[in-house]
Amino acid sequence: MVDKVLAEIRDAEKKAEENLAEAVKQAKKIEREASIEAMRVCDETYTEIKKRARVKADEIVKKAKTDAESEAQKIIARAEVEVKKLRETAERNIAKAAEEGFNEIISFRR
Repeated sequence: MVDKVLAEIRDAEKKAEENLAEAVKQAKKIEREASIEAMRVCDETYTEIKKRARVKADEIVKKAKTDAESEAQKIIARAEVEVKKLRETAERNIAKAAEEGFNEIISFRR
């Protein structure tokens, strides 16, 4: 009877060792799968963040271009007004110079 009990204890110990080995094997498998899944999720998250950053950057560039074009149009409009004023002043100066030249010629002839 003792032999039978000892045999059962040895069988139970062997079964426990087998169960432990299987549990360790399963734990390692789960750990590997979790690591692979974590890397996949990390890659997907990185890709999504990169995509959103690119979209945001494109929006910022588009707004900057629009703002720059708007500012450029304002500058061009102010420059056109300034050029018009300068032309008018130049025309008046030319007319005045022509008149003075004409008056000088007339006074020289007298």
